[in-house]
Amino acid sequence: MAAATARLRTGIDPCDALIAAGLGDRLLLATDEGYEARIASYWSASARLRPWCLVQPRDAQEVSKALTTLINASTGAGDWHIAVRSGGHNHWAGTNNIANGVTIDLVHLNQATYDPKTNLASIGSGGIWRDVYASLLKQNVTVAGGRDGGVGVGGFLLGGGNSYYTGRMGFGCDSVRNFEVVLADGRIVNANSETNPDLFKALKGGSSNFGIVTRFDMEAVSANDIYTGVHLVSKDKSDAVLEALVDFTDRDESFADDAMLAIYMHNTAMADDIVIPISRINVRGNENTTAFAKVNQIPAIDSKMTHVSHADHARNCQTAGGARSVWFTLTFKNDISIMRTAVDAHQEFVDAMKAAIGAGEFTSQMVLQPVPTYFAKIGLESGGNVLGLDAETENAILWLGLVTINTEAQEAIARIHMAAASAKIEDFAISVGGNVDWRYLNYADPSQDCLKSYGGANVNFIREVASKYDPEGVFQKRIPGGFKISRVK
Repeated sequence: MAAATARLRTGIDPCDALIAAGLGDRLLLATDEGYEARIASYWSASARLRPWCLVQPRDAQEVSKALTTLINASTGAGDWHIAVRSGGHNHWAGTNNIANGVTIDLVHLNQATYDPKTNLASIGSGGIWRDVYASLLKQNVTVAGGRDGGVGVGGFLLGGGNSYYTGRMGFGCDSVRNFEVVLADGRIVNANSETNPDLFKALKGGSSNFGIVTRFDMEAVSANDIYTGVHLVSKDKSDAVLEALVDFTDRDESFADDAMLAIYMHNTAMADDIVIPISRINVRGNENTTAFAKVNQIPAIDSKMTHVSHADHARNCQTAGGARSVWFTLTFKNDISIMRTAVDAHQEFVDAMKAAIGAGEFTSQMVLQPVPTYFAKIGLESGGNVLGLDAETENAILWLGLVTINTEAQEAIARIHMAAASAKIEDFAISVGGNVDWRYLNYADPSQDCLKSYGGANVNFIREVASKYDPEGVFQKRIPGGFKISRVK
């Protein structure tokens, strides 16, 4: 918690401006108890920058006061900026934290309530999904949020949000019925299908280009137990895995309650160099689904399925934090030849990293996830989003390559090798007519142009909405973290 005693002048202009605005007891300085713990709570060590101070508002009104105070604070020619933190799960430096400047930390905006009259769950932007699900389970409902319980609410939803419920409900952003937003001029507005409808659509995938979202009102669904488990196979079964994934991805909407991910994993804690856990989920708890028939035929090292609440599953599926990380993403058609190239690229990546830093100095994952065309149809039926997937006419695969490492030097090496793997896969996909432009923002490396991948019409729309609601470009220039529409050419 921020220090409770009255704050004296710090000598740091933006922090002093917050004190003068009456937010002194909301500040954390590096000398305060709790500051280091808060920095350490960022999931990726890459994001553990140390701002001059953290300000932790308690509600939207205090967010407004903090934002306008910081915008109006001045250090002359000094070079400082503002960051906004939701759950703190992003993987790269600078998107939700800052070294030279102040971070607005939304940790106290963590409510999760449910109104049975409207069937809406009102969720604070600073929450994390494991806590959201646990709170909503008491009302026997859940929402289409992050699969990993440690993921933050705000970044997940503003980046689109791919969940186990995407087949049934669309991306997480498609379940949002209203956004409460603090604009750069301090106004607190709602954005929904009737009020500020252009902002409503733009926020569904448009990220941090418009304002600070303080609350999401989301459509809820029954919190029946899901049916889920992992089918763990050795890498010599790779082709059978890919064939099963192609089959699953091409299934129609009658299998919308089913989800599957194939993960190629290097971890020296495992007996084999690379193993392939395949996650299988039915969100209605139907253990008689035939969606995983081809997967279940693959000889396994281990295979289990169980009924579990969405809340417990998210809590049990948290990826440990504390390491540095590099992520890259691609999308390509549901073509087994491209997936085979991706498997080869991941093996080459693992071999290159072993040679560069040693087998025990990193872990890696290559994740393959189905993106059938009906995912986008659900978004259109919910008022549309800006992701651009509605332009795709063929089923696709979302690829994620990620690596965890221990040092800044290792991170630089890992980025070079992961970028090379990504380029190899992309080049092959292009050569066979299988590349899909879309880049999922929540998985993207900062070098990737994910907003541009939404397509020209959506880029122009995002640009127009950002200019309308933030005419001075505060969220482009003063709050530079993340993917900014002003940088899209």
